[in-house]
Amino acid sequence: MKSAWIGAIFLALCGILRSTDLFFRIPVLEALPVLVIVMWEHMINTVAILPVGFKYRLDYRKIARLDVLLFMLVGWGASAMGILCFTQAFKFMNPALVILLQKLQPVITILLGVVFLKESLSRRFFLWAPLAIVASYFVSFSLTNPFSGEWKQIAMGTGFTLLAALFWGSGTVWGKLLLRKFDANFVLANRFLMGMVFTVVLAVTFVGGNAFSDVVSRPDLLGRLLYMALVPGLVATGFFYWGLHKVDASIASILELIFPLSSVVIMWVFFHQPLDIVQIAAAVVLFVSIIAITRDQGKKPGSESTAGD
Repeated sequence: MKSAWIGAIFLALCGILRSTDLFFRIPVLEALPVLVIVMWEHMINTVAILPVGFKYRLDYRKIARLDVLLFMLVGWGASAMGILCFTQAFKFMNPALVILLQKLQPVITILLGVVFLKESLSRRFFLWAPLAIVASYFVSFSLTNPFSGEWKQIAMGTGFTLLAALFWGSGTVWGKLLLRKFDANFVLANRFLMGMVFTVVLAVTFVGGNAFSDVVSRPDLLGRLLYMALVPGLVATGFFYWGLHKVDASIASILELIFPLSSVVIMWVFFHQPLDIVQIAAAVVLFVSIIAITRDQGKKPGSESTAGD
């Protein structure tokens, strides 16, 4: 029992730490292009996890052609493009809504698991998944006039958010395929490495040398980027996996809601971007639907828990 409580505390801390990213990502977005932000996050994470990758360096001998493709999908897609789309969405809508909509990711992961991992769907998935999708619409748009300029702005933000969920959800599937052959630490290290190579090439191509000089010359920006990459990124993820070993997956799925809930509070209190009553009600329906989906899917024989991004 004591172990379960400790695990729950670590999962709660994970959610809170992830939400503190908002205090840093929003100001940095005002100073730097999204591509530069994501490039620096990947460079910092790659350096931080380099010792782990070196420890498992002999695993490179086992890499086949299909594995190269999977590592590209994980690094370029799930890591780089996922964070790019997620961060870009902040420019168009309340970041708290972006984080709330990320709760659709399990639906995408489960559907892709059916196609690529030959997993089966529970019967109740067909009830809860459509409900979650409808709820996500009202989380995004509330009762906004679909012909207004505001609706177009929110639609752009929602589009980028759903793309991020798609990249991250598919990344879980590609990651599962790689974990059948490689150690998890090796997969994680190469996820960041591949993502770093991809984002550096993009940043140099489209931004040029300013992608490096603009940050190096601004210690305040570099400090914020270090926090974003290491605390809501690596440390929070470590807390998540450590806590996940101590509590049931059904409890973990509930505790994961601390991240979007604390994000809503931060945006409401500190950035004065509240949700209206329709969005709050839709968020509750979305939470209940996703909890039901993950619980039901987790009860199926041979099913595996999936962990966010």
